[in-house]
Amino acid sequence: MHILIADDTQTDRLLLGEYVKKFGYIPIYAINGQDAVAQFKRFRPDLLIFDVEMPTLNGYEAAKEIRATCNAEEDWVPIIFLSSHIDDESIVRGIDSGGDDYLTKPVSLVVLKAKIDAMRRIAMMHNKLIDMGNQLRIANQNLLATNMLLSDLSLTDPLTGAANRRAFEECIERESRSVLRRGTTLALLMIDIDNFKQYNDNNGHLMGDTCLRTVAKAIAHQLKRPTDVLARYGGEEFAVILPDTTLEGAKHLAEILRQAIENLRVEDRGKDVQGLVTVSIGISCSETNVPFTTNSLVNSADTALYQAKHEGKNRVVLSVFSLSMPADAQFKAINL
Repeated sequence: MHILIADDTQTDRLLLGEYVKKFGYIPIYAINGQDAVAQFKRFRPDLLIFDVEMPTLNGYEAAKEIRATCNAEEDWVPIIFLSSHIDDESIVRGIDSGGDDYLTKPVSLVVLKAKIDAMRRIAMMHNKLIDMGNQLRIANQNLLATNMLLSDLSLTDPLTGAANRRAFEECIERESRSVLRRGTTLALLMIDIDNFKQYNDNNGHLMGDTCLRTVAKAIAHQLKRPTDVLARYGGEEFAVILPDTTLEGAKHLAEILRQAIENLRVEDRGKDVQGLVTVSIGISCSETNVPFTTNSLVNSADTALYQAKHEGKNRVVLSVFSLSMPADAQFKAINL
């Protein structure tokens, strides 16, 4: 342990140094308060012993200046003042200026050792608490990162990397409330890979998984805005949530997605059929300042998707149902 001794009287300074050496510590000397501040900044000792009455800067002033440089808790160093004054006011002034203990001159060898040992124990406990605090902070950071990762995993489809069904439902509810509040529109694309069960049967499930990942990646690549959300709705069906998007805008993007997937030229090499993987897309869109439900938005897009399948697949179909209609009324209209 290094101990900085600041005393303008050489005899007292060197005597304290000999005591410190006798205790097994290493003394560093300063001839006045200003020199003590400079030596502290240079060596960063473990303990400071300051005479109160020194020229240039007295011990109190030097202690205050040193404490001012210790901005972080980790920089704390114990300070013991030495003085011939033993009145209460002097002791209180020493503590108020940043001191941790106060000794009167002449210094007793036994008392000095006891005080240094006590300060050393306090410093060790302080450092241990700081270390425990740092470890706790790191542990909390790791826990936060782990929780964030687990949260991401709980909302992510492990096969395709797209949002999963749970994330889709949370997102579409959130975006529905947002567009209703702002008086804008929300579009939804429901995308289904054509003949996927047959593709799986022809090519095997591993190739089926590869197909799903390839299609998801192709869709994600075409989504340019950070607010657009791709989700795996279930099986071979995907959904794309498009905030602040009109029906025409959604139709334009859907056609880009349909063509992009066809251009992948993912081959179905089955015995009975040979062709390219394609998708059918159904679109629904809310109207400006017209109330709607998320169920009506999803059901309307699903109905359009069903129509795309019915008309021959590999195509885009727009919903013709009003989202402001109650859900049961929509189904009645469909049945008609």
